[in-house]
Amino acid sequence: MKLTGSRTENIKRDELINSGSFIRGNKVITGFLNDKYGHINSVYVLAHTPEQGEDIYRVLINGILIVGFELSKSDNQVNEHFDMSVADYSKQLKGRLDKLELAVALDLADKH
Repeated sequence: MKLTGSRTENIKRDELINSGSFIRGNKVITGFLNDKYGHINSVYVLAHTPEQGEDIYRVLINGILIVGFELSKSDNQVNEHFDMSVADYSKQLKGRLDKLELAVALDLADKH
């Protein structure tokens, strides 16, 4: 998807930058990502689903890998996790807004 500098794109860019700051400020998530995937240059939240007992995240790390995980609300620990390539994740996306968000996140990761 080609980026055009639209208002929606700029809003998504700001949201992604803020999400990266949130992840970097969370020692549990940062520790988990560093332990499993090595040094993290960039991280952006592509999806966040709050559930009753956990928060479910899907993040782009270093512009090359999508990582999904659950963060328990009761003990603040990362539970179940998976990873997949950006190409595989991209194939799962249906909506235009989700595809735009991934394109913006990849652009941010490239510039980081």
